Amino acid sequence: MRVSAVIVDNNKVLLMHRKKEGKEYWVFPGGGIEDNETPEQAVRREVLEETGLKVTKCGYSFDYIDENKDVHPVFVCKVENGKPKLGGPEAEKHSEKDWYHPEWINLGDAIKLNVYPEEGKRVLKNLIRK
Repeated sequence: MRVSAVIVDNNKVLLMHRKKEGKEYWVFPGGGIEDNETPEQAVRREVLEETGLKVTKCGYSFDYIDENKDVHPVFVCKVENGKPKLGGPEAEKHSEKDWYHPEWINLGDAIKLNVYPEEGKRVLKNLIRK
């Protein structure tokens, strides 16, 4: 199971810019749930590891169901002020062929990006409407 965080501030969304196996795309910060960890604890840990920013507020929003019918919780989160900086396991495995970069992207620009999974684009479009 994977958890994801939708983090929006000042009409910008925090996304992980990824390059892997020759493909370039963006995903919401997040990752796997560790043993004895709740989904909310996992999303807080993953955001801190991937962006260096501490989650200050977090609330469950919806479940994303992938092509394998696996359910993945998605949380809407607020983070402390600061510039995102890659850390944790992602920083350790960061290489020229497999890299991560946390970026604040304008919502209007974000919907034009290759956001994975496809559900991510629907989430971004809904955020623009609000």
